[in-house]
Amino acid sequence: MATLTSLALAATTALATAAPVAPAADTVLITQVSRPDRAAALAHWTPERMREVGRDSGDRAERVATPHTGAARGVGRLFTTQQPGPETWCTATAVAKDVVVTAAHCVWPGYTRWEEPIAVRNLVFAPGYDQGQTPLGVYPARAFLLQSSYTKQSSPDVAMVVLDPVDGQHVGDRAGTQRLSFDPPASLETTILGYPGSKAGLGQKLFRCELPAKRGSQWETLCDMAGGSSGGPWFTGFNPATGEGTVYSVTSKGTVDLDETTGEVYTKDLVGTLLAPADRELLTRAGQL
Repeated sequence: MATLTSLALAATTALATAAPVAPAADTVLITQVSRPDRAAALAHWTPERMREVGRDSGDRAERVATPHTGAARGVGRLFTTQQPGPETWCTATAVAKDVVVTAAHCVWPGYTRWEEPIAVRNLVFAPGYDQGQTPLGVYPARAFLLQSSYTKQSSPDVAMVVLDPVDGQHVGDRAGTQRLSFDPPASLETTILGYPGSKAGLGQKLFRCELPAKRGSQWETLCDMAGGSSGGPWFTGFNPATGEGTVYSVTSKGTVDLDETTGEVYTKDLVGTLLAPADRELLTRAGQL
């Protein structure tokens, strides 16, 4: 039976501490990360650890998505530790000097089956990540923001992560940024990027789908990227030569099924978040932190 599931992926454990801050009337939930925990996150994510997360995969290799060989300004791998829980990652995109956009479930995983809150720790972003290499640096998160409604109804599945500069360099200056639109695109021909944890990608390579999207209660495509692609950008007007386009959605969930001939799990399709004016406030607030 096919099931709809969020597409973050997993593997081990670790530490760092974040404190949620949200006034009762505020529609935006802001979680700030202490300076010592940011330093601990950078120390934690060695190249060896980054390669290890996703090394074991039971997911079938993609048949629609293929490795991305062109440029991709500001797109990278977002590493986290869930506590309790595994080490994992998502995909994120720089959209301002110190801000990346991703899926809310990547930074707010929810609760355990015993109704215990799951904390996110060791949150860092590696733009341009490729097979253990971080040519554009690794940036620790100092805060992340999502709509307060997400904690109650799992919607809208979008978050902004504010990053520290490293060695005086801002992620947007070094890796580049993408345009972010909160309106439906004129053309639904879409390029989706992500770091899937399938047997083909193991989270180590950037993959892409190029295909039309359709709009229902959310955006939908037949892209088959596996877990780890959550938070990845959906572009309209993407130019692989320059690596630029306009992000109008981020990957939220996928329909997962079992290939009975091989016993492998695979993703049948992806769902993307409908960005709205309320999400624009996330970007504005993130730029003020």
